[in-house]
Amino acid sequence: MTAVIQEKRDTKQRPKWWKLLLEGNYLSRRPRRGDVTSATILAKGDRDILVELDGKRDGVVPPQDLDRLEEDYVDRLEVGDQVPVQLLGAIGRNGGVVVSLSQGLKHQDWLRAQTHLAEEKVFEAEIVDTNRGGVLAEFGRLQGFVPNSHLTSLPRGMRRNERRKLKEDLVGKTLSLVVLEVNQHRRRLVLSEREAQSHLRQALLDELHEGAIRKGIVRNLVDFGAFVDLGGLDGLVHVSEISWEHVAHPREVLNIGDEVEVYVLNVDRERERVGLSIKRLLPRTWNT
Repeated sequence: MTAVIQEKRDTKQRPKWWKLLLEGNYLSRRPRRGDVTSATILAKGDRDILVELDGKRDGVVPPQDLDRLEEDYVDRLEVGDQVPVQLLGAIGRNGGVVVSLSQGLKHQDWLRAQTHLAEEKVFEAEIVDTNRGGVLAEFGRLQGFVPNSHLTSLPRGMRRNERRKLKEDLVGKTLSLVVLEVNQHRRRLVLSEREAQSHLRQALLDELHEGAIRKGIVRNLVDFGAFVDLGGLDGLVHVSEISWEHVAHPREVLNIGDEVEVYVLNVDRERERVGLSIKRLLPRTWNT
């Protein structure tokens, strides 16, 4: 019993790096190339940074690694900050090792991607480039790949030139995405806009109820009404629900792109259909 109590006391008195060693399984082996761990900044030089790895060894972030980071990020770093680093050099007799802060930060993004995948989280990301198979989206310090088949803005059966033009137009824009696949070893991060829209649509269906008032954007006008985007889910405003006055065609009073306020008439969750009304929020003509 005395030995157990003493062990608990020793654990409480151990420094923070002891917990990192336990979590990183460094007690069973020496740190080796490729390991990622937390380090404490000991000093900042003009071209490098000295860090403490485990209370016994010092690491150095070389100039070429700092050049891969944003200048303002490096400027904000201070002595005592905890940063993630990846071991690059072999451990020498003097305990010194070359480490990479940029790779450590990328490792954090891989872990974040794993969390997004497990939680099916919808997030916003900027499209930064295109290729033949799809587009590339910014994910922290990583780039995720969105295949053509998972872009909602690319209708099936398009010609190659038309598809390329639409993808180029996406560069610089922000899309709602979810993570489909994470493989850090192969540096493979696959994302989907189509699945994200499905998640958002389901969440909106669960939230909507009869009598709710929402704002939306007119996406399409047809003979029998107007389709309004409520934020990932389209609802139909029947032509008879546009105005208290007679409307022969929705285009007489609406334009694609108009922002409108709508009243939810009904929600069919099984068929994913929502009935909307504009006129229910307008004063009746004969009352005025």
